Amino acid sequence: MTQRPPTLLVALAVPIVALIAVFATRAIEGPSSTTAVKAGAHAIVIKNFSFHPATLTVAKGTTIKVTNGDGTTHTLSARNGSFSTGDLAAGKSATIALNKAGTFSYYCKIHNYMTGTVVVK
Repeated sequence: MTQRPPTLLVALAVPIVALIAVFATRAIEGPSSTTAVKAGAHAIVIKNFSFHPATLTVAKGTTIKVTNGDGTTHTLSARNGSFSTGDLAAGKSATIALNKAGTFSYYCKIHNYMTGTVVVK
């Protein structure tokens, strides 16, 4: 005759295993891209006619490297004109310095449906 574990033990084990899974997933994924980060170098990649990440939060004084991973020319240009990479041919990169705090919407001047946002704190 085999003995079954008590129902209470099974009922407690299920949520504990679920919590462990949540914490393990968070540890693997790392911090969210919307978290403010220290000033330094960061990146935006243009791929499949979109900006990755679409929203980036950085500290004032940050330099962002913009790389065109598509097979056509793109730009990354602030809607208010405060920064622009100029034309970036396929595979090329440029940097932009963000020295003023604020929320900046940007787009590709060639493909104006491509949009993103950078938040500078």
